[in-house]
Amino acid sequence: MTAILTLLFVGKPGEVGSPFLPPLRAAVSRLLVERRREDIKALLSREPVDAIMLDQDHLRDDVVTVLKDIAPWTPVILLCRRSQGAAIKPPGVAVVCCADPGDEKLLNAMAIFLGFILGKRVLNFRNHMPIRSGY
Repeated sequence: MTAILTLLFVGKPGEVGSPFLPPLRAAVSRLLVERRREDIKALLSREPVDAIMLDQDHLRDDVVTVLKDIAPWTPVILLCRRSQGAAIKPPGVAVVCCADPGDEKLLNAMAIFLGFILGKRVLNFRNHMPIRSGY
């Protein structure tokens, strides 16, 4: 794995995007996006990721099970909107994060926090300075 935080955002097949994608793209230098199961499997077989993110609106019955079968040790983070209220954490999901998709500061802080707990660097594009995570 690289020293820089790499996240995979799993979208719903057939949908263009999630309101979480633009702020996450601004906060994370290596944000990979896939939607189809075959593409997710292919990506994870060649590209290690530090965490997998999933919009609650894209949650399907078996998506977490499939992700855990492909990458059993990779944490899955479920994103939900504050207006939806706290979601019940489905089996296989490590964390549920409730946020406003327009809250760039919170999503940027979440990326920095993930980098810190995973011992990775997060590149901050506002000042082009790497934020060093870890001890």
